[in-house]
Amino acid sequence: MNLKICLSSFILLGFLSSCSSDSSDDLPEAVIEDPVSSLLVFPENHTECNEGIVVSDTQSKVTFLWNASENTDSYELVLTKFATSEVSNFDVIANSKEISLERGTSYEWYVISKSLESAVTAKSETYEFFNAAPGIVSHVPFSAEAMAPENNSIITAISGKITLNWEATDIDNDIKDYEVFFGVNKEELENKGVQSVSNIEVDVVSGFTYYWMIKTNDENNNTSTSELFSFTIN
Repeated sequence: MNLKICLSSFILLGFLSSCSSDSSDDLPEAVIEDPVSSLLVFPENHTECNEGIVVSDTQSKVTFLWNASENTDSYELVLTKFATSEVSNFDVIANSKEISLERGTSYEWYVISKSLESAVTAKSETYEFFNAAPGIVSHVPFSAEAMAPENNSIITAISGKITLNWEATDIDNDIKDYEVFFGVNKEELENKGVQSVSNIEVDVVSGFTYYWMIKTNDENNNTSTSELFSFTIN
């Protein structure tokens, strides 16, 4: 009799253990949601920043603003000064940051959204602006942006030719012309000459990756150089 009781208890314990194990296996895994990129608010893109607190003839404080993004615990604001390519990084919890800037200087900025639960980050668009200064009567053009082909794209050129298109802006609206640099060796791009329009047709061969950039000149001899763009012919 005791043997039967012991055997029944052993079977029951085994059954309960099995049920417990099965029920834990059926629990849904926690879903980790990646952060979403922010929308930049101020300073606005391709504008002159006249707002801020003047600290001196050479410095002013500007408050950067962006929309709070979903699934985000913190942000990294990345600021680049055009003249020297100097990059500054700021870790921020809120969706704003006051930064001291040089007056009469062009900058670009973007925001990276981060989460404590996800290793994935999300980058916003990149905005360019000019931090105003007294006495400034001529502004440097903003760097040209590739319109077509899109940067890092893979395309087909049926005729062996392709047209490069770009867009550039200047607060003074006095862009004079452009210099185009193009080739397969990004260290030694060929100067394709100076032209007044923002497009040019170039020869290409399939299987090669091409690099190009644009130097923008204005009527007051101010210049800006774009980033290095690329595309591949399949």
